[in-house]
Amino acid sequence: MDPWSASTEAEGGVEALATADLMYLVYSMARVRPVVSDVFVVQRLKDVQRIKSLELDMVLLQFWLASLTGLAESTTPNQRLVWKSIVLVKVPTIASLVGTDREEICNAVESALRQLSFFRGVLNECDESIAEDGATDRTDILKTISIGCYVRGLVRPNQLDILNGVVMPTDHSIDYNFLGQSSLEVIDELCGRTLSDFEHQEKLVNRIVQICEDACAKKNVPTLSKLCETLDDNPLVLDLIHLLRSPSALLIPLESFINNLRQNEDDDIDTCNSNLEGFGIVLILIMNIIRRYELAGCLDSLLKEKDGLCYLWLHRTSSTVPANSIQSMNPEMQALMGRWISALFDSMGISDDLIQTSKPQMLLEISPSIFEQSFAACQAGVIDSTTLNSGLDYFLQPCLQFVLIGVVQYLCEEILFSSSSSHPAGNTGLGLSSTAGQSILSPAGLVISPLAIRGGKPYQQVHMSMGTHNGQGSGKSVASVAMLQSSLKSLLAGEAFPSRLMRLLKSEILAALEHQSLENDHQIGIIQERLTAASLNHYPWSPSDVYDVPRLAQQTSQAFAAIVSGGRTSLIAKREKGWPTFGGSCYHIDVDLFRTALCYIGPAQFVTTILKQLLKIALTPNGRRAAELGAAIMTTPVMGCGDLYLAPQSLLWTLIYQTLWVAVPWRLGTFIQGKVLATFVGMTLDLFQSHTLIELRQKQQPSSDSTRPSAAGHEAMDIDSTLAPTSKAKQPNDSMTLQEQLERDAAVEPFRVMLDQRLKELEPITRDRPGFEGFAQGIRQYRERHPPLSLPLQSQKRVRHN
Repeated sequence: MDPWSASTEAEGGVEALATADLMYLVYSMARVRPVVSDVFVVQRLKDVQRIKSLELDMVLLQFWLASLTGLAESTTPNQRLVWKSIVLVKVPTIASLVGTDREEICNAVESALRQLSFFRGVLNECDESIAEDGATDRTDILKTISIGCYVRGLVRPNQLDILNGVVMPTDHSIDYNFLGQSSLEVIDELCGRTLSDFEHQEKLVNRIVQICEDACAKKNVPTLSKLCETLDDNPLVLDLIHLLRSPSALLIPLESFINNLRQNEDDDIDTCNSNLEGFGIVLILIMNIIRRYELAGCLDSLLKEKDGLCYLWLHRTSSTVPANSIQSMNPEMQALMGRWISALFDSMGISDDLIQTSKPQMLLEISPSIFEQSFAACQAGVIDSTTLNSGLDYFLQPCLQFVLIGVVQYLCEEILFSSSSSHPAGNTGLGLSSTAGQSILSPAGLVISPLAIRGGKPYQQVHMSMGTHNGQGSGKSVASVAMLQSSLKSLLAGEAFPSRLMRLLKSEILAALEHQSLENDHQIGIIQERLTAASLNHYPWSPSDVYDVPRLAQQTSQAFAAIVSGGRTSLIAKREKGWPTFGGSCYHIDVDLFRTALCYIGPAQFVTTILKQLLKIALTPNGRRAAELGAAIMTTPVMGCGDLYLAPQSLLWTLIYQTLWVAVPWRLGTFIQGKVLATFVGMTLDLFQSHTLIELRQKQQPSSDSTRPSAAGHEAMDIDSTLAPTSKAKQPNDSMTLQEQLERDAAVEPFRVMLDQRLKELEPITRDRPGFEGFAQGIRQYRERHPPLSLPLQSQKRVRHN
């Protein structure tokens, strides 16, 4: 018998044991962006099935139950929308990829849905949760799931009693003829239906991406501007796109547009203005996506053109907002900056010729320097403050608003890290204070979230160590800082300042205005009202709740224990029983808490915290469930991409090479603790997927893009194609190829060897230490299932070539 599934009957059955890791996986899918790939999820389900010797229908049942738990616990319409998409769209998509053929998949899905009908508790909670959205008819979530699976070809006719008497959808071509249109009006309807039509949500999302790709390729500025404005104004649509597709799906075509847009001297002034305005709208959407989902550390994997302006600008604004020195500029940039400074402060103003001959990419780069030179002229008495502010007002034209991104960031940086304001004001009295959990301005101008960095210093310590130079800051006088603040307030309080820029730069604006004690004048009141209005219905993706950094390890430990003992209990039941909730999260599994803890306390302390709580719970009947949850936490990415220091491979290395032999020995007292610890280590090694393995799987499986009409080929979307069963040829083979198995074994073999070496060293003391004896016995059982890696490749290659 598989050592991981042994003794499950005494602990409440396989079903309860199979829930913790899948719940953590699903909750991570709901919260982490970019979402873990379908390849990763499919492999995780197969691993769970193999490790616990489960039937496929039981795995899919637990996968759906975990998703339904998240939906039942959702307390806002925004949360419910994401969870409904997971339940009705994402889970069926994954289910269609797990089996080896269509018949196996249909049998498993139908069996899982039949068993799901017995879980009326969570189903009723989901129905009640959805009813809070104001639907006129009560939703039967199980029936909705079943209909969606039928539409996808995952359920065969006359196989489910719940579908008896239900009129199945057959032809949607009439309803969706509008998708073949190329008019700008289709974008609003397309995004609107994406939020409500879960049966065809994937196709609708693919159509949005297709329009984006087509408009970027053809430099169709009006269509692209309309699409980007709509997405920027509807964050829920962005959330769904990034749940079902990688951020690269939108970012790569938008990146190409930003890098390659050129002004044509033959174009009339209206066309040039339209191109510049579209350039700004696209840039704002790109920055919004990067900030909303904290992707600044993932740019290398999300963008393609590493030498392009988009990549370099995003990298620069992720660390500093530079005002390039004159010496560092090439002659073309120097000439362009001189022309713009002269135009801003001469009576002639900005000419059509200047607009037509300005490269938008170069204008964006020199924008901070334009203001720096203008500010220096004001300080020297060449121009007065009124002229300075009037020059800034030129940038409020729709075609030049993107220039304000660099200008506002430069102003905020100079104000925030000036020597005369080396300590933030304790209380501005402006009613503008932002919570500590929200993004703050870094010493170099970066909006930093607690989840976007690791090992972060307290705010004042970072400010003093990086925001100043030898304690001198930027060396500006009180009068200079006051002038900067006056310019910033004048700019932001103007009616023409765009609300989407106010929303995008909210963190910088708040930090700069709160940095010194200011009189609560009418401009501050106007800015406060505008910030509130701009943020209305634009909820932040990152949690706005405060995590107590000194207590993160303790909160993580308590959360781990509550999840293990809580099962599928909803938030309401948790509170009724007096169980703790953490960080204000409305979810049973607070992935944001684990992610924040990992970022701040680092892998070593994070793994130690998990192990300590695991050994405590090992003395209770929930020991195996704790091992399962711990293995899921160790092997599921919570950062999406970017920082390898926080990746599962780093956590696994920390566990096997450090924490297991430093923090554990003196706590390992009983035989059962040793067995649970061995179960945890074995499951962690079994569930681990290396980056190479995931990439290999992605290359072997047909991409979702391959079934999508190409931007250049088909303008209309074929909705009826969703009704046709997926061909058997497109289903992934369930058995691992030799290369995949070798890659998987090679990734964990060093850790297995390390375990063998340490256990041999500890063998003399295992007889006297029951805890070590239990651990050694459990690891021996694991090694029986995983013999040492051998590589008989040469003979196989010769046979293959012959």
